[in-house]
Amino acid sequence: MSELRVATVAGRADAKPDLTRALRPFVCFMLTVPFALILNSTRVVVTTQIFPDGTTLRQVSSEADTYFHKSLNKWTFDVEAGGRWQKRWREESVTKGTTTITRNFLSSGLHNGGAAHAPQILDVLQNPLSIYTTYTWSEQITLKYHQMTNPAEAKAGRHYLTYYVILPGSVTAARCTTGSARGPAKTSAGRATFLLDASVPDHSITVTSRKGRWGYLAILAYVLLFVIYKVTSAAMRYARTRPRRI
Repeated sequence: MSELRVATVAGRADAKPDLTRALRPFVCFMLTVPFALILNSTRVVVTTQIFPDGTTLRQVSSEADTYFHKSLNKWTFDVEAGGRWQKRWREESVTKGTTTITRNFLSSGLHNGGAAHAPQILDVLQNPLSIYTTYTWSEQITLKYHQMTNPAEAKAGRHYLTYYVILPGSVTAARCTTGSARGPAKTSAGRATFLLDASVPDHSITVTSRKGRWGYLAILAYVLLFVIYKVTSAAMRYARTRPRRI
């Protein structure tokens, strides 16, 4: 299964869309994952991708034995994905006794709109002198324990949540401020990878990347060359028409 699948055609929608949850304002961007999902799944992967225009795609994918199919569907639906998502859809596949359920959340152009949960983007409007556009993603991740589950069980079983953050350009910094990740975050080009220990209920992550403004620089170069050409042409015309001394 690929780590990130950007669906062009929406799959089967969630059976019971929670409109109240979708419209509820968020103080900060927070992902809440039921511990039961991590405990009973072979692997749980969360991927958050920020596109250059601020569009955000989040995928929560869980894989488990088909015996847990019904429960896996419920636990995946119980994930609080945060934000005001314009689109949500669900994908499911069964192969060799393994069930994989993926929930997708898509939000368009939230950056710099005043929302605390939006990706922070410093582009040419905010920082016109820089040759880079800077992207910053900050988030609180919480594992929700139920009555029959506890952090000690997670520690004994060495359960982890795999979390990918994909940003435009190259990642320049990635950190988990709670120190609960298993070792430092791994970065590769535009992606940061965290392994979050399920025995720790709260995690805070921040990822920063930068992308060269090549189109912007090309326009500046064109304008500069045009100005140089005009000034040079005017100087040459003036030199040709200036009266000569006899």
